[in-house]
Amino acid sequence: MRNWIAFIVLSLILIVSIAFSKNEASQQLKDLSVFKEVLLSKEGRLNLHTDEHEFQKALDELDHRFSTKRSLLNQFKLYAFTLSKIQCGHTQIHPNKEVFREWLKARNSLPFDMHFIGKRLVVNKLLSTDYPHINEGKNAFERAKKIDAGAEILAIDNKTVSEIMLGIGDYLSSDENGIDFKYFQAAQLFDFFRHMSAPFTKDSILVQFVSNSDTNEIYMRTGTAPVRTMNNRLNNSALNFKLNESNFGEFTIKEGYGYFRFSSFKSAYGKKYELFLAQSFKKLRSRKVNKLIIDLRGNTGGVMQYSFMRYIIGEGVHLGRYVVEKPKNGVDSRYLKKISPDYFKHKRVSKIQKRLKRKGTFDNGIIKTKEVDTNLIYKGEIVVITDEGTFSSSSILACHLKTLANAKIIGRPAGGSFYIGNAGTLVLQLPKSKLKMYVNPNTFYSHLDRAIDPFAIKQPDIVLDPLIIDSKKRDTYYIKQAKNAFK
Repeated sequence: MRNWIAFIVLSLILIVSIAFSKNEASQQLKDLSVFKEVLLSKEGRLNLHTDEHEFQKALDELDHRFSTKRSLLNQFKLYAFTLSKIQCGHTQIHPNKEVFREWLKARNSLPFDMHFIGKRLVVNKLLSTDYPHINEGKNAFERAKKIDAGAEILAIDNKTVSEIMLGIGDYLSSDENGIDFKYFQAAQLFDFFRHMSAPFTKDSILVQFVSNSDTNEIYMRTGTAPVRTMNNRLNNSALNFKLNESNFGEFTIKEGYGYFRFSSFKSAYGKKYELFLAQSFKKLRSRKVNKLIIDLRGNTGGVMQYSFMRYIIGEGVHLGRYVVEKPKNGVDSRYLKKISPDYFKHKRVSKIQKRLKRKGTFDNGIIKTKEVDTNLIYKGEIVVITDEGTFSSSSILACHLKTLANAKIIGRPAGGSFYIGNAGTLVLQLPKSKLKMYVNPNTFYSHLDRAIDPFAIKQPDIVLDPLIIDSKKRDTYYIKQAKNAFK
């Protein structure tokens, strides 16, 4: 998802000093009015995965909840809960610094930092500058308690991690309400979402964990969150995300295996990208490679990869549809961010669609693969690696490879839909709370008919969820497993 970086960047402003935001009820209602107006006028389809009447009930309930004054954290919580009902992973609302301040003011966190690697909740190494703050007011016995970095958390307060995630999932948007993408979204801010969904009601919390292959449990007192460690981790995550977005892909051939690594599709278009694809498939042909690995782990999408697929299946194959369901017509809300590449693209694509409709050539947005050098079409075996971060155009590519090229999937289920979703993110900032919301005027469809169970098709042929802390070692592991999957 292209705008997930905004969520990460906002997280960098966690601070210890707290100032509670006092929005009056009238200001809350102004935000609510803008929220509903823009959502209804610019969200592609509200009935993708849920009944529109049921969503209207959710909006009515939101009206009721906002009839009384709410803290900013609670406002965010109510908006997030409502948006999750659309079941579109692109359509989200993100917390701002005031929301984070309210969370930190509660001082209701455990004295260690944790984050997800895949679906494994792992303890991070604390910076020394955090110890004076997390130990404040604690006796020597409590200060001596610790969980080693690299340990895996199994349960907190007698709830397993998966049980906690079910509660957190009520406030995170995902395609078809799947849990997988929600793990990805909560990966760097697990404690924030844990507090928002189910704050601790006791001073001492039982934590069960595995360290050095031993299962242990310990009671730990709640208090100040290790903010400096969190900020350092979030900063590294944000920098890595930015780096990935600027890289449209990597390709290598080693030991007879071709390997594409796509960390993002945000920049995967244009002349340079087309040249990259052509050169890569020329190398596959010249080296007579018949085993190809396509690694889509953590790729939250960007540009649809219809061009890539022509090198796999040739010209003229139906890939689905792409429609601007809520095109730019007249004046959009002044609260939408208009000086942005995404809004400019929305205006341009809306005009193109309108022109095609006028000419009678739009054909309901049907997409077919374009012309390709037939000598470059790859005809060998394919293994695709997916995980909970494989989303949007990335999950649609995985769908196309699986269903049109008989590719094998390994890893964990993709976070995005293989069938349908809203996209084309536009940014809305609510006028009073300054919360940022993302609405999506476009709707994409794969070539597949909808299924009763939308998750069955995404299940990997080989499921992998190792706990490997070092990212380079983790990459080596997945490549090795992909090679083994050809056998």
